[in-house]
Amino acid sequence: MKDHQVLFDHIDHYGEPSARRLFSNQLVDQAQHHARLEHLNLSCSTWEQL
Repeated sequence: MKDHQVLFDHIDHYGEPSARRLFSNQLVDQAQHHARLEHLNLSCSTWEQL
């Protein structure tokens, strides 16, 4: 799954335990890992623009 938005929407609405039951633990872990990386990259690019 390249776009994890469906997974994030499910977590927002039903919670992480439900997402881990519906999707694999590995997929949930991957999505959370990629989300943290994207967040860090966004904050770095914001500082670079200043």
